[in-house]
Amino acid sequence: MIDLLGATLTAGAPIGVALTALAGSCPPSLAHGLRAVAGALSLGADWDVAWNSAVARSDGRTGETLLMLSSALRFAALTGASSAGLVHTHASQLRRRRNSEAEQRAATLGVRLVVPLGLCYLPAFICFGVLPVVFALVPEW
Repeated sequence: MIDLLGATLTAGAPIGVALTALAGSCPPSLAHGLRAVAGALSLGADWDVAWNSAVARSDGRTGETLLMLSSALRFAALTGASSAGLVHTHASQLRRRRNSEAEQRAATLGVRLVVPLGLCYLPAFICFGVLPVVFALVPEW
């Protein structure tokens, strides 16, 4: 989503127009928050007031997404710097962080799977691998 916002900003759209365009491709709750921010900014509201009011009126996950977008755009909006490059950089940092978190979760999954697999395979190995050899070596009575 941040990459889409960056592409819109690269095309030359101002932040308010980019947020409205982004709202067209978002879920309804997030689209409502983005349109509220764009409307407040177009009316001349302060940056923090516009974003905080939209976050306050949204649910938890939507609020987190709005805060993430706000932090991606904040420096560019307040200083007048080129926002497209900053947004793309923020998106790549977010992607790297999520990939790192996914790798950590995958590593812990391997450790967590050892016990259940051991509990399932060890008895099967004993029943089908060790016991037939032991019975074959025991002389018949």
